[in-house]
Amino acid sequence: MPKTNHLLSFATDNDGQLFIHADIAGVDCLIRSLTHLRQHLNEGVCEHDHFMTESWGGSGLTEQTLGKGVQTIHHVKIYGWTPEWVHKHGLSA
Repeated sequence: MPKTNHLLSFATDNDGQLFIHADIAGVDCLIRSLTHLRQHLNEGVCEHDHFMTESWGGSGLTEQTLGKGVQTIHHVKIYGWTPEWVHKHGLSA
């Protein structure tokens, strides 16, 4: 896996809050992933993407976070669901 050369870090606290830390290259990385998912959804295809820290054998995520009391998230998997799959998985409101 290529070494991550940007800042993109996800962390949570004990209250369930999610914190995302990113530099401009990290934001661009996330935008590319979301754009890729959106393109597939426009074609009616469910797709997903992974971001993992290097210590978990992946790339895309860095392990830097701010403050005590936060847990680094080592694996983020983003799903793009079509309306049919939203309903099928019981995710609709």
